This record gives sequence, C-alpha cells and structure tokens, in this order.
Amino acid sequence: MTPRPGSAGLLEEKLGPGPADLVSLAPGRVNLIGEHTDYNEGFVLPVAIDRYTEIAFRRRRDMSVRIYSSAFDESFSVELPLREPRPEGRWHDYLLGILLEFGKLLDFPQGFDAAIVSHVPLGAGLSSSASLEVAFAVGIARLFGIGIGGLELVELCQRAERDFVGVPCGIMDQYVAYFGRAGHALLLDTRALRHRVVPLELTGLTFLVIDSGTRRTLAGSGYAAHRRECGEAARWLAARFPDAGIRSLRDVSPEMLDRVRGEMPEVLWRRARHVVEENGRVIAAADALARGDAEGFGRLLTASHISLRDLFEVSTPQLDFLVEQGLSLGALGARLMGGGFGGASLHLVREASVEEYVSRLGAAYRRRWGLTLKSFEVRPGDGTYELARTSPRR
Repeated sequence: MTPRPGSAGLLEEKLGPGPADLVSLAPGRVNLIGEHTDYNEGFVLPVAIDRYTEIAFRRRRDMSVRIYSSAFDESFSVELPLREPRPEGRWHDYLLGILLEFGKLLDFPQGFDAAIVSHVPLGAGLSSSASLEVAFAVGIARLFGIGIGGLELVELCQRAERDFVGVPCGIMDQYVAYFGRAGHALLLDTRALRHRVVPLELTGLTFLVIDSGTRRTLAGSGYAAHRRECGEAARWLAARFPDAGIRSLRDVSPEMLDRVRGEMPEVLWRRARHVVEENGRVIAAADALARGDAEGFGRLLTASHISLRDLFEVSTPQLDFLVEQGLSLGALGARLMGGGFGGASLHLVREASVEEYVSRLGAAYRRRWGLTLKSFEVRPGDGTYELARTSPRR
C-alpha cells in the first residue's frame, strides 16, 4: 500500500488548527525466518513491509506534549521534562520510553503535538510497536534537530521498549523498521549488528499474513520466561563446555546438544535446540532465496513452525491449525509469526491461487474455531522516511 498523509489532517482535526512541521513514517515487518534467535545473538531474515505507522508533528510554544492515536481513538498528554513516569500497560508507554531516552540527550526546548495513524495491524506479529517507536524517534530527532540516526537511533528505540515498557526485546524489529529496503530481505547478524540484503525474486509467489484473531501481548506473555530460559541454557552449556567460549546460544553447535541430551534439563535443552537449529535454517533460507529455490525455502518455513511448536513451545492450537490447513491447500510453506502465543501466521502461496486459498482456509477456520480470518498480502517495503523526502534514510 502507499502511505497516505492522513496524520497531518488528523493533527488539525483532533488537536487544533495549524499545519504539521513534519510527518515521519516507519514500517511494520515480517520476519521470514529466524524466530527467538535475535536476543540470542543469532541470525534473522526480516523484511520491512509496505504498511506504515505515520506520525505528524507540530511544535508548541509551551512544554506540553499532546498525542492522539487513531488506532485507539484517544489522546494522552504530559509535561516536559518528564517527572519519573511509570509504565501503565498502555500504547503510550512506548512513546514515554522514547521521550525518556531523548531526555538523556538534551533538554527539550519546547513541547509538541503529534497525531498517529497506523496501517500496521496491532498484535498480529507485524511489530506495530517497533514501527511506532521508530517513526516517533525519527520525528523527534528531526523536529528538534538532534543529530542521531542509523544504528544509534535503532538502539535508542530498543532501550525504550526494553527498559521502560518492560519487554526484553531483541533489536531486529527496530533495525528493519529503519534499514529495510524494498524488494529485499535483510540477513541480519544480531551479534555484529550488520546486515546484507537478499533479493526476493519469488516469481509467481506471494506472502500472505493470516491473522488468527487471537491476540498476544508480549509484556504479559511467556516471552520473558522463554528468554530467561535461553539465558539459563547458555550458562549451563558454558559451564559444561568451558573451553568453547560460549556466551550465548549463538556459540552452541548441534553436536554439543547431542552430547548432553538427557543430562541437560529438558526444557532448557528444547529451547537451545530450537535456537541452534533455527540459526542454521536462517542461513539456509537466505541461500535458497539466492538460488531462487522457492520450494526449499518453503520447507524451511514449515520446519521453523514445527520447531517453534514442539521445542520452543510458543504456538497455539489456532496457529497450528492455520499452518496445517494451509499446507493441505497448497502452501509451499507456513509458520507462526513473531513471538508466538497468538497473532498471525505467514504463508508462501502461489499468486494465482490467493483468492481461493484464503476463501477455503477461512471457511475451515470458521467451522473449527468460530472466528473470521483477516488476511492480506505483504510486499517488502522501505525503512523509515519522511514524506518530505524523496528517498529512504540509510
């Protein structure tokens, strides 16, 4: 979809007359493969998608901040500088976290108004939160002339979500929201924080996001517990193999896990096995895309789902149903998306069969779960930019 400057009009409609000083945008993302590897210093293969969070900004003459969100049809306000705010489990926690991080860099000279329009579905595993964070941070940096961008800005957004909101997230979502490139995936090494672009040339095929209609909230889900288990697994293995230089599950080999099967606590072994094998699947997936091997790529997607279901244990019956039914209807591959515990699934299907595929899958899902599916195609889009600019920021 093409971003629309709806936030500028919304700014005047909801927060009073006066033109916007700037409008910033940042995309949602689909991680093609590489789930729960980013915070284990591993590899991921995300794409920025052509669905954006769009924020219009306007300076004020006082120190007030007023922000309206169309997704929640509500506003919140705060005075600068912030006075020890606490997270409330609401959408504006992400924005307060960003403001706190910028408050460490400068004394705000004035407040501002902002209006937010999001085309990224909430809670569906498309990283609407990182899209919001990056669009907001880019807008603030430009509004006040703060010389921050690139990896420094990406890390600021990650800190805001991790330290204030309380989600122990990796850096992938914010990274691809900033650095995404249309028509490409990013093979991202989350330890080195470097990436290479991987062309997506799957002729005659498309990616479908199928929303299960079951919501997830990472701050309150098992995400944090699973992350802790990964850390425990890495420490256990480092003690068991003291000469291997293990600092994270990135450093563990399948052979090591084979050697400790039955000795290592079972839950920790399963978590580690998923991460180690998923890293291998990411590299294999990038190679498959480079060869144009769509069927091989699809098989890796499905293998990822099976591992997330059986070893990492973050799937749900609804997501399993969507994957299994999708494969029976001709998908080349399918898997749950995002952190799990609900949300959406990703399906690689033939473009010519999209309408029939969605119809038949939706009918089967409605019969089994009594829920109506939401589905849409996604295409690789660019990372963050301003509407006034003609090219993405790099």
